[in-house]
Amino acid sequence: MEPEVPAPGVLAPDLRKNNNKMPKLSNRGLANTVPDSIKAVMKAGSSNPYHPSHNSHGIVSLGVAENRLLHAEIAQHINSHMHVSQRMLTYGDGSVGSDVLREAIAKFVNDHFEPVEKVGYTSVTVLNGVSAILDCLAWCICDEGESILIGRPFYVGFVSDFMNRAKVDLVAVAFGEVDPMSLAAVADYERAIEEAIRRGTKVRALVLCSPHNPLARCYTPEVLEAYLRLCSRYGIHMISDEVYAMSVFPNEDIPDPVPFRSVLSLEYRKLIDPSLLHVLYGMSKDFCSNGLRIGAFISTENPELHAAMRAVSKFAWSSSLADLAWSRILSDESFLQEYLLKNTARLTEAYDICTSTLRAMNVPYLPASSGPFLWINLSAFMPRRTIESERDLAWRMIKTGVWLATGEAYRSEKPGWFRMTFAVPEPEMRLGLERYVEEEIQGHLDFSG
Repeated sequence: MEPEVPAPGVLAPDLRKNNNKMPKLSNRGLANTVPDSIKAVMKAGSSNPYHPSHNSHGIVSLGVAENRLLHAEIAQHINSHMHVSQRMLTYGDGSVGSDVLREAIAKFVNDHFEPVEKVGYTSVTVLNGVSAILDCLAWCICDEGESILIGRPFYVGFVSDFMNRAKVDLVAVAFGEVDPMSLAAVADYERAIEEAIRRGTKVRALVLCSPHNPLARCYTPEVLEAYLRLCSRYGIHMISDEVYAMSVFPNEDIPDPVPFRSVLSLEYRKLIDPSLLHVLYGMSKDFCSNGLRIGAFISTENPELHAAMRAVSKFAWSSSLADLAWSRILSDESFLQEYLLKNTARLTEAYDICTSTLRAMNVPYLPASSGPFLWINLSAFMPRRTIESERDLAWRMIKTGVWLATGEAYRSEKPGWFRMTFAVPEPEMRLGLERYVEEEIQGHLDFSG
């Protein structure tokens, strides 16, 4: 499940005041427990999960960014290549990943991300997931109360990744009618930086999901270069979250999609101080392994930042079993080549099935070409285009037995948008959509009553 998010704007110092019944927790701990509507929907949607034989009346989850299309292949590879050595029962090479895995990640990046300069294993820090890396990175580049810039809509987990422990604020950039993936959107980021400066807010970094979550498209090289120049002008870090790099696919809507380009493939030395450029990657998304919790931080010219992250890395130390599983996959060239081709084909097939069904249901959506989800517009099925109506629709769907991620969680600028995951077994996806249709019919009866 994607992490719960704290209530925005909660001031922890008031939480324990005049309340002797409050648990004996710190203010910062209590701040992360304050309930809100986003947490409530996510908790309800992920409870009582559907299973075709064991729990057929459970909730069909189409709200989590999981690619379940190749679970069998990944599980089979891990099971057939897992041999636990005695050394794996020790602390091994330390808290930032085995040398074997770091070398395998560097080779994978060199082979598939097409960096202009080869990446070496010393440029790779491994922790137990990209969320842990973001938490650690925020701790190391920001002081409490400083900010990171991010465009709306954005991945819900960024809020907790940056705020829950590091206490770093997010400056959310609004675009209005401007395409967030376009070159024109860069100017909105710059305006947000200038406004933050006028407020006395220190912006330390800009983070991009590339490919984007939840819009599920890739940035063009020209747009990425513009972001590097922007970060250079203001002397801030550029963080490129590239966890869906190998999950770009053609489909009936976009037969020739914008290809993935890593920021490492650009002539970045001409655009930004390379010590400010960082890439994130992980096993969860492209390798259908959300539960194994292992990810990589890649930065080629900032050994001090790697050292700072290493200093706190024992709190996010990856298991040697996850380390071995990923290193074996990345080192198995024949499996890797076949797997990546199969992943592309299955994403295409699942997307086309899902979108043809959505079109038949007259549900608008934003055409997508990367990742396991797409951005759909259900505002026509809400009595009013408000956050309250969006929440009500989400709860009605959960009651009917299907969960989609709300636009509110992703800080959508307009109510009514939901993120729907399509990379699930076809019968489950169709059942979820059937349950949505059931809710829609009941919803219209409720509106007319």
